[in-house]
Amino acid sequence: MTVAPAPPTASVQYRPAIDGLRAVAVLSVFLFHLNRRWLPGGFVGVDIFFVISGYLITSILLREYERNHFTLGKFYQRRIARLFPAFFTVALTTLIGASFIYSPQDLASAGANLTSAVLSVANMKYMWQGNYFTISPDAQPFLHYWSLSVEEQFYMLFPVFFFFLYLKANRYRTTALAILCGISLAACIQLTHTRPQWAFFLLPTRAWELLAGSILANHSANRPPSSDRKLLWTSLSLGGLALVAISLVAINEGAAFPGYLAALPVLGTVCLLAPGNGSVGLSERLLSWAPAVLIGRMSYSLYLWHWPVFSLVDYKFYLASPFVRIVLKVVLTLAATTLCFFLIENPGRVFFNDPRRRRTAFAFFAVALLFFVPLGISVRKANYVNAERDDISKGGLLFDQSGKNGSIVLMGDSNGSMYGKMMKNIAYERGLKLDVISMAAGDPLPRPSGEQTPLWLDSFAVVKRVKPDFLVLVCSWQGKLNGDKSRLDMAIRELKPYVHRFILITQPPMLPKAADRESMRNGSRPPFQEDPVERAARLESNALVKNARGDNVVVIDIEPLFSTEDGIVRFADRNGNEFYNDSGHLSDSGAGLVKPRVLNALAGREPD
Repeated sequence: MTVAPAPPTASVQYRPAIDGLRAVAVLSVFLFHLNRRWLPGGFVGVDIFFVISGYLITSILLREYERNHFTLGKFYQRRIARLFPAFFTVALTTLIGASFIYSPQDLASAGANLTSAVLSVANMKYMWQGNYFTISPDAQPFLHYWSLSVEEQFYMLFPVFFFFLYLKANRYRTTALAILCGISLAACIQLTHTRPQWAFFLLPTRAWELLAGSILANHSANRPPSSDRKLLWTSLSLGGLALVAISLVAINEGAAFPGYLAALPVLGTVCLLAPGNGSVGLSERLLSWAPAVLIGRMSYSLYLWHWPVFSLVDYKFYLASPFVRIVLKVVLTLAATTLCFFLIENPGRVFFNDPRRRRTAFAFFAVALLFFVPLGISVRKANYVNAERDDISKGGLLFDQSGKNGSIVLMGDSNGSMYGKMMKNIAYERGLKLDVISMAAGDPLPRPSGEQTPLWLDSFAVVKRVKPDFLVLVCSWQGKLNGDKSRLDMAIRELKPYVHRFILITQPPMLPKAADRESMRNGSRPPFQEDPVERAARLESNALVKNARGDNVVVIDIEPLFSTEDGIVRFADRNGNEFYNDSGHLSDSGAGLVKPRVLNALAGREPD
């Protein structure tokens, strides 16, 4: 996304059709996210933005080089002024909204993603998280910041590189840019087949789209408007309009994108931009239509606001009708966009772009980073208590270290960490020192034969050193035991000399696929029944856990809290509070149902 340069302060001559093209791009993305069936290829609006961004940045840089006005300080001041007042406003408002609507686990994820967005690495964060088209949309309000991260990374590198070309290899600027563009395109096509997430999210595989616009700007820099080639430019721009239109309706989401398919909207955008300022062709006149220009000038605010509004509305009102949700999304997005554009984006751009306020602009950016980065990290840590390998090797995550009434160690995998916040609250309420060594996606149990995992060795070392009054051990037992109790028996036997009392918690029922919010937005409704095969395997594993009961080993069976005898799974309470964060993990509300049983076990009473 790139903000439209305001005519009075622009570094290049203002061209209304570019704002009209921005309107096409942002409305395409807007409609795609509103309902993917309405405009299947609407997501290519981002590719259109990339080309526009490369074209404008290069045009501005060339104008400043030629006038001997270029400085990095001036360039980045302009970027701060145009991007970050609205950027930080939307980010903070989104996080506040999420704090009222999201479960603690999803709020924690939002906090982590906010930090990555502010540091301009959101694209890499989401690359490791999964496919753009399958990432749970309503729990990812900062997902759209991935494209901003790609552009910001480009802005960090390109001006210096291009300035070097301008000074040292001016005759070969276009050639050098074309070579880089070709390498990036080849990498994009190759990685789309082998690592599609990398191809989609990374700058090296997306740079060719920005470079396509850059090559056009570089090639056109000294070309005066040519009225005698009006037919050629008109045909070219109409061809570009056709390519963009075909892209919006013919390209579909999936692993085949970007690859060679992205060349359609990129080439179409280049053709639309190619005639240059002064063109009077049909496409230029259509794109210069006043309403389109206005939407284009507001496109940055619209892009920033639409996705978090859509996410929060879908998350909160997943049982509402599609019509109600669409109306809410459109009304809230338009209201937020209008207020942001006129009260934040425009005034912020004018204020921070003043050459006399360069230090103020950089100070604003620095203070915002110092505020938002710790904020995102603290939100993440406060709402999802999960140890990483380094944490465990250093002794785990500690809470209420005074421990005047004893100590607890929480050990396990993600099923253990889903109780992390609850255990932290219990620790503070009861004056217990808590040491969390549960790690999502970890395997903390020993192996009866063969070399032991580093995670088990580190976890054992923590328990041996702490000698806790209580060890709460929770795992996805179905996956860890696989019908064999020997691993659990060995863990208890090895840890028993250092633990006063073991507390084991059984694995909760698994929700079926139709029980997620997306399915319910599409008409699925409770009651939900656990898959019979999954249920049988899970109950078998839970039976092995219950058989470990004895001496100082207490087992909390949570089955009656979440499932009926015929396999109906309790999804939410009467107030709509969901008990599950995903198909196999409890939410904070779900963990809250287990809390009384944990308190009973800590007090020496029967858990049930």
